[in-house]
Amino acid sequence: MQREDIARAAIGLMVVLLPYAEAFTVLPLAAIFFLDPGTRLLSASLAMLLIMRPALSIPHINLPLYVIAISFVASTFAPLAFKKFDALAGSIIYLMITVALGYPLAAMISSGSLSPERTLFLAILGGLSGAFLHHVSKERDFTVPFGTAMVMWLFSFDYPLPDLQRILLICVFALALGIGAYFAKAADSDAVLSETIICLLVILFGGLPWFLLLLAFYLLGGGFTRYGYAYKRSLGIAQSRGGVRGYKNVYSNSLVPLAMAICYGVYGSDMFIYAFIGSVATANGDTLASEIGETSRCKPRMITTMKETEPGVDGGVTPLGEAASFAGALIISLLAAGTGMVGSFGIVAGTIGGFLGTNFDSLLGATLQSRGMLSNNGVNLVATTFGALVGAALWYILQII
Repeated sequence: MQREDIARAAIGLMVVLLPYAEAFTVLPLAAIFFLDPGTRLLSASLAMLLIMRPALSIPHINLPLYVIAISFVASTFAPLAFKKFDALAGSIIYLMITVALGYPLAAMISSGSLSPERTLFLAILGGLSGAFLHHVSKERDFTVPFGTAMVMWLFSFDYPLPDLQRILLICVFALALGIGAYFAKAADSDAVLSETIICLLVILFGGLPWFLLLLAFYLLGGGFTRYGYAYKRSLGIAQSRGGVRGYKNVYSNSLVPLAMAICYGVYGSDMFIYAFIGSVATANGDTLASEIGETSRCKPRMITTMKETEPGVDGGVTPLGEAASFAGALIISLLAAGTGMVGSFGIVAGTIGGFLGTNFDSLLGATLQSRGMLSNNGVNLVATTFGALVGAALWYILQII
């Protein structure tokens, strides 16, 4: 075992001091800081979290100690999983270590003030976010402790949760779907973690039907990426890496639906259902419009000028792509109605929101993206926001009719 590994393990063991020493745990962390240069950023990051806690208590803001405890585990012991395993296996073991150590520590520190369900949920969330940040960040000794703490802190407020068994079942279900996508070469390991986090949160705050809409988008997007792939590759416009999706693509299309699901779980307004459907319909309509529209044998036209352009140019549209966009939005809307989320008006609202959102995506592509002001992922994020706003606006119109 190398000296740095010993130092990291020593930092991790300091978690047992937290219930007794609390902020004074920074003293042994300071000793490690001076003794081992390789772990200085990690020591400083965890010490900063400990110092932040009493500082935040002055304006009556509570940063729970159990959140910091799980962050200790996620940034010290759990990363050992990546020493001998590849990214996917290492991430799963990382999650297991964080839950196995973080759950009892958080339960002990909270002294019964935290329900077992919330303790498990936060430990799972800390493990998933920690594994993701460990893999994608170059400054992991800062981003992992701070990132996991902020994510868990964000969800440490009071809201209803299912029982322990159901939380575990949802987590296993989400991981199984992600692993299936990985072996089907539809997602890389970072996308697996991203989809698992999104699945867990959407099901807990919205429900299984909500995630089924997102799942339909993921499946259709992955499937139609391979539609006409040889032809798209011959034109030089096929998706890179054989269509394997990364975390940026997952988050750019799913952050808005995720926010709508969480808002629904917190506030309970049907407006968020329509906004959710509009955003997912936009993501699905845009994906189908791109992947199917690019196989059109007729020249695309710029959405801003209607002049002919080359295939694959941002902002180019074709009749086939427009039809695919409408069909993609309609599929999501019909599925929402089929699962009981909305009635017949919801089908109309979701289809309109998705179709308009997709064309707004093309408009952004022809303007802001072509000028380098937005990336493709940025365009997806703004377009799904627009689709959500259209869905919410149509819900409001329904209320006043």
